[in-house]
Amino acid sequence: MPTVRKKAVGGDSDLQWLGQTYGLPNLPGSTSRYVPLSGRRPDLEGERDVSIGAGCFDEFLWIFADDARNSNLDIAEQTQQLRSIFHNKPLNQLSDVLNEYKSGLQDLVQWGVTDNADLLVWIAAGDPESWPTVIIQAGQLGAVASPRSSTATVLQLLTGSLRVPFFPSDFPNERPEFSANPYA
Repeated sequence: MPTVRKKAVGGDSDLQWLGQTYGLPNLPGSTSRYVPLSGRRPDLEGERDVSIGAGCFDEFLWIFADDARNSNLDIAEQTQQLRSIFHNKPLNQLSDVLNEYKSGLQDLVQWGVTDNADLLVWIAAGDPESWPTVIIQAGQLGAVASPRSSTATVLQLLTGSLRVPFFPSDFPNERPEFSANPYA
């Protein structure tokens, strides 16, 4: 299983992120199950595994989950919609990224979105441990590719070491926060 361990900045500094993949037959066009973020956090009795399921960082960056109750946050549902929307459309800079990774639209698996409608996707070709992440700009289809996993990409975004030119300058906050439902 692919793993990336690094201390997160802010909020709960003992939180460590781990990316994992599992088998799943029902994801359209794929044979893998996806958990964009999971990790370990200390509790009173030591450490315990936790998954960071569907939810939002800083009321901006939404993370999807498999079989999410809200279909807008479900990996399989959103991947199917992404592929349907992009089918037979000019993909601008995204085409260059897909060509670089010798991949096509059928290899994209959406695992996140921003409040600006920018998409976060894996290029699911080859070894799952080496799937890169692509951040696709809403409307313009500009693309920023990260050769890192979703977990590493989110960590880089939250620490500010990965700056995306089309993300707001005030993201992330100094102390990034995760919420399963920030509007509750």
